[in-house]
Amino acid sequence: MLDEEYQPQQLPDYGARAQPALVARMTPQLRLTQAGNVVAVLAIAASIGAIATFPDYTGTATGSGWAVASLITSLVLLGICTFQHMAWLRAMAEWRGERDYDLASLTKISWILHLVSYAVVLFGLYATIAGSIAAGTTATAASLLAFALLFMVVAQVLAGVQYLRISGPPGTIPAHLRRLSQLRGRG
Repeated sequence: MLDEEYQPQQLPDYGARAQPALVARMTPQLRLTQAGNVVAVLAIAASIGAIATFPDYTGTATGSGWAVASLITSLVLLGICTFQHMAWLRAMAEWRGERDYDLASLTKISWILHLVSYAVVLFGLYATIAGSIAAGTTATAASLLAFALLFMVVAQVLAGVQYLRISGPPGTIPAHLRRLSQLRGRG
């Protein structure tokens, strides 16, 4: 948003700690991270369901390790999503003038975790596909692993990559969709 686009009531008084325009502009990011956390929990539930329903053809649970890997991946992704959400909550408290936080260190960690989230989801992709193959494509566990993968990807897009930055939303799919809807509204 350009400086000229702010309304006078959105600009804080000189010396005021609260930044209402920044809070208003970044509130959608906070909602995205909340939704991402919910979807990450769904990925965990789907992974647990896959472990519980994994078929045992040989008497040894040889392929169920991939379902466990999917669960661990979902848990790590939930941790990343939760950190991103907490970072946004702290930033919002700073921008509302409620508390003082060191946002510089938070932005660095948040950015690093957003990069880690890509590797986590890639491993989750491999684990869920390998687990689906091991379970057999018609097994309930294979379907649950597919849902776990879908939930992991959605959680990563909604929260994992929403790293803390004060310059505006990152260039991820939700941000692009927002821009497209704004352009459609103008035309």
